[in-house]
Parts: sequence; C-alpha cells; structure tokens
Amino acid sequence: MNKFFCAGIDHHRSPVELRERFSFSEKKIPEALSAMRQLEGVRECFLLSTCNRVELYARGDESLAKSLPQFLTSFHGIEENELNCHRYVFQDEEVIRHLFKVSSGLESMVVGEYEIYGQLKRAFRAAIDAGTVDSVLFQLVERALKIGKRVRTETNISKGAVSVSSVAVELAEKIFGHLSGEQVLVIGTGEMSELTIQHLVKAGAGKIIVTSRSFEKALSLAQKFGAEPIAFDEWLRALRTSDIVITSTAAPHAIIKADDVKPVMQERRRKPLFFIDIAVPRDVESAVQHIDDVYLYNIDDLQSVIQTNVRERKREIEKCEKLIEHEISEFQSWIEQLDLKPTLTWFQNYFDEVVRDEIEKSRSKFSGKEDELESLMTRVRKKLFHRPLKNLKRASHDGTLHRYLQIVRELFSDHSQKPEVPSKSKKEDLRV
Repeated sequence: MNKFFCAGIDHHRSPVELRERFSFSEKKIPEALSAMRQLEGVRECFLLSTCNRVELYARGDESLAKSLPQFLTSFHGIEENELNCHRYVFQDEEVIRHLFKVSSGLESMVVGEYEIYGQLKRAFRAAIDAGTVDSVLFQLVERALKIGKRVRTETNISKGAVSVSSVAVELAEKIFGHLSGEQVLVIGTGEMSELTIQHLVKAGAGKIIVTSRSFEKALSLAQKFGAEPIAFDEWLRALRTSDIVITSTAAPHAIIKADDVKPVMQERRRKPLFFIDIAVPRDVESAVQHIDDVYLYNIDDLQSVIQTNVRERKREIEKCEKLIEHEISEFQSWIEQLDLKPTLTWFQNYFDEVVRDEIEKSRSKFSGKEDELESLMTRVRKKLFHRPLKNLKRASHDGTLHRYLQIVRELFSDHSQKPEVPSKSKKEDLRV
C-alpha cells in the first residue's frame, strides 16, 4: 500500500507574509493539480489553499516526503530555504489525523468555524474534476468530510462559533466600543465579505458601503443586507468618510496602496482610519500602516480575539478528538482490508487448484455429475473460508491483520516452488 503524505504551511507556523506567496488562486489550481499528478511516485493527489493554510495531499511512494515540499516552492518560483523552517510534512496516520482535524475546524485560526468545511469540499471537487483522485484518497477525503460534519452535529464546537469575518467585526467593536454611527467600507463580495456584512448588521454598524470589481455583485450583496453599493473606482472617495475598511478580495496583489491613502488622510484632518485586511494574499500594502492616523490589522493580528474562542471551546475540542480517533481507527481498518483481498484471492485460487487436480484424477467416477461437483466445491469453499474470513476481518480492527496474512502465506506456500502470489502492481490494481 502506498503511503499518504501532506506537505504544507499554515497560520500556526508561518506569517501571512509567507502564506500569501504560496497560495494558489482558483485559476491556478487545475494547472497545479496536473503538475502534482506528474510527480514521480504520485498515484493520486489534491491541494487545499485557504487564507490560513496551503497543503498538498498525495498518496504514493517514499520519495514524496521530499518532492512535495520541493513542488510547493518550484511551482511558485521561491527558494526552498525560505520555506524550510515553516513547512511541515506528515505521513500516513499523521496525514489522516491532520486532515480530519482540519475538516472539523480544530486546526483553524478560529476553532470550530464553518468556512474550512466548504473550502475542503471545493478543493475535493477541483481534484475530482482534474482527475487526480482515485478510490483510496477519495475515501480519505470523504471520511474527512463525514467527521467534519459529525463533530459539528454531535458536539458544541460550533455553538456560537465565530469565523474570521466575525472576529474582524469583533475587533472593530473593541476599537470603537460600539459600531453604531460608524461607517464601514467593505471591499469584496465573496463568502468572507458576505459573512462580514452579516456580522456588521448584527453589531448595529451605522452605514455599510460595499464595492467590488463587479458592480452587479456589489449591488446584489448590498440589497441583501440594506447596504449601499458603489462602483469599484469610487472606493477612494468612500475612504474620505469611512471609519473602518474591511477588505477580502481574491486579488493576487495589494489593491490599496500607501500612495493612494496619503492624500485621503490629509483631507480627513487627522481623523483615524482603520483597515482590517482578512485577505490572503493581502489587499492592503503594508506601508499603509506607517501613515499617520492609519491603523492596519491583517488576518494574523486577530489572534488576541481568537484566544478567547479557543479557551471557551477546550472541553468541546476533547470531545471532537475522541470522535476523530474513532474515525481514524475505522479508516485504517478499511485500508488494512484492502490488503486482505489479494491474499484471499490467491488462497481461494490455491484451494480451487488443489480440488480440481484431485477431481481430474477421479473424473471417470463422476461422469455426468460435473454440475453437482461444481456446486459441491462452491459450498465447501464457502464454508471453509467463512470462519477464516471472519477472523481476518476482526484482525483488521485490532491491528493484527498483517501478521495473520503473513502466516497464511507461509503456511500454504511451497518454498521449493513458490506459488503465484499477485505481484505488487497487481495488488495495487486490486486496491484502487
């Protein structure tokens, strides 16, 4: 069985300045998946790229522990040494556990948030469309989605759960004390922006202005929440009267530059302006924070608000981890049972061969009763294999299956003339 691998970076180990350089835009994902699939030793793969993590998942041979991190740097044209101290590489059970925790929201910046579940589903769909997942990795992601849904149903991990969007609004509330009477400019109309506006409305924000490169999308989103839509080329004008700017676009580079903001601040006459940038790659140029009376927060600056979320959910995290460990055990049992099929097929063929040889020796005694013999052989084989098969399946649950399979092969192998055991390539075909 080929091994599972995961190579990546996330908000726990790397700053947003690095994550944005390794992120994959939606347009680049099919190209990246195709290139990953061509790596030597890869049997199937998919990638997950969000504001807080960039991860490559694959099933294949041992060489992937090195080639996956190399692919991550080479695809983006970045030197390997820039990634080395920030990256992680997981193998086998570590991969399973990590993916299950990611799907469950336990590895998220905001523990228990829902966005990652939808992001994983979209990443899975992209890999299916690109034809880079087969039955084994397909089963792994399916089970990850299953446990992600289960922990949110059977625990309170998402009860009152906050998202990055709601944390951004909570930060704004802490800055101003309250948002009533404050004007907020929201740049972007994606899922994060919609959630942001939803939380702004709930928090009682004074006036909400929405803009996007697509005015139709800005209009649609604004109408949904009673906000004011403006054309994208008018956002600088809106800065003059706004108190807070929350931005979350899919732009590959900064869209708000220091040179654009400086003249606006001169007109504002020292009235403070707060930028909360929750996009990755970032929407606001870092030099903006050096302008007098301008305060810039990026997605990594939300940690102080988020820590409260983690403390409140600590007990629920433990419940989630128990559910995850059980699901890991179930998946590993399924994996082990894939190893059972080649051996069982060989053993059944061995039985058929022995019985047919003996029947041939006495065929004249059974002339005209060939159908009865076939039926008898089928019944005997079924009864003979019933108990061993039951015990082998039990062994797959307690981790002793490989020992049983080795014993079976040893007991029935003719070491003077080795029986035909399925080759490694044939075994792989049976598994996938």
